[in-house]
Amino acid sequence: MRLVVTGAGGGLGRSFLDRVPDHHDVDAFTRDELDIGDHHAVMQTIVPLRPDAVLNFAAFTKVDACETETERAYRDNALGPHSLALAARSVGAVMLYVSTDYVFDGEKAGPYDELDVPAPTSVYARSKLAGEELVRRTTPEHFVVRTGYVFGAGTDFLTGAIGRLAGGETVGAIADRIGSPTFVRDLAEAMLPLLLTGRFGTYHVAGTEPTTWHEVLLRAKALGGLEGSVEPQRAADLGLPAPRPRNSALASVFAGQVGLSPLPSLDDALGRLISSG
Repeated sequence: MRLVVTGAGGGLGRSFLDRVPDHHDVDAFTRDELDIGDHHAVMQTIVPLRPDAVLNFAAFTKVDACETETERAYRDNALGPHSLALAARSVGAVMLYVSTDYVFDGEKAGPYDELDVPAPTSVYARSKLAGEELVRRTTPEHFVVRTGYVFGAGTDFLTGAIGRLAGGETVGAIADRIGSPTFVRDLAEAMLPLLLTGRFGTYHVAGTEPTTWHEVLLRAKALGGLEGSVEPQRAADLGLPAPRPRNSALASVFAGQVGLSPLPSLDDALGRLISSG
């Protein structure tokens, strides 16, 4: 297959490119090489390549910054994917768009599946949901992949926190918000198998163990024998500008039915992350 990858400089983009088999032809673009918010640049760059699939890993993911940089949030997270979907449609390519667990409001008692109704509470979440809807309306040959609590890319909270714990520092972590911690390498490895199913639609692809960042760090500390200590934090005490769901854990009613294997366990993922550091 001929693949176009946007957001190639981000954590998921880098992980995907590290794992895509050599027999696929890949044209990868960082933000500096292709700003997906520039509609004309998207069409002029992607259409001549005539890819079989366009995988969008580009996004404005600074949740709090989106509250004030609303124009950029909708440009990068909604209008950019719309342009990519239009380019994909024009050449008969499949479009894959990565979305977020934050499209839900967090009031459900258990994990959210693909049939639950989104109710975003932040600008970031609204912009990502808008991206989902524009992709769906533009081309039927699409995959919308929701994930969350992604770690292991190098610049994320958990990677940094584990490094600080290894150095003997005390690290705070939120103990009253639940998500589905997802190792970026495992998420990246799931993208191509899902794409190759040809079973278009919306899928939740995330870690299988709902928990808090506080619990994740406690497990990492035990697994790695890390010297630092972990302190619980309450989300309300941090004064973050953007609202976040109390519970954004994800489950899937569809992924297994199309042959997508569950992601490895959290302890397995943490062990691989710690050993690679």
